[in-house]
Amino acid sequence: MIDVVWQRLDSGARSALPFVTVLLCTFFSVVAWPLPHLGAVAPPLGLIALYYWAGHRPDLFRPSMAFIIGLLNDVLHSLPLGLSALLFVGAHQLILQQRRFFTGHSFYMTWFGFSLVIVIVMLLEWLAICLLRWQGLPFFPVLMQMMLAIVIFPLPCWLLIRLQRNVLSAG
Repeated sequence: MIDVVWQRLDSGARSALPFVTVLLCTFFSVVAWPLPHLGAVAPPLGLIALYYWAGHRPDLFRPSMAFIIGLLNDVLHSLPLGLSALLFVGAHQLILQQRRFFTGHSFYMTWFGFSLVIVIVMLLEWLAICLLRWQGLPFFPVLMQMMLAIVIFPLPCWLLIRLQRNVLSAG
């Protein structure tokens, strides 16, 4: 009886891993990185983790989870409530639709797919905020965020691959 309870707890914890990692990455994305001549730029780490899990384990990371993380991202970054939620769910659906192209090939194809998704999501976010505020906002910080996210993508991706192999495959 006790063994069954522990097995269910273990299984539940393993299935929560994608949500928890995206949640933690979203919290870490609030910390801005001081870069010389650029000021403070925060890469969207939550979106990197969302891309990974939606592409590699969509059975464990559903659109409802992307919606919840998006709402949290809006609150943490003082964005209009629901904007990131809409964009994260849209990104999740795009990744699911193009999953065989983004994740079924080499790492470079996965990286290229992430690059496309991050550019689309960040451009839509910038455009939506400009429209909602009725003013043009500077594009340079958004461009730097996109570039930083694309450049650092291999590191968080490598960590998530290790987590998936060591935690999810062990069960």
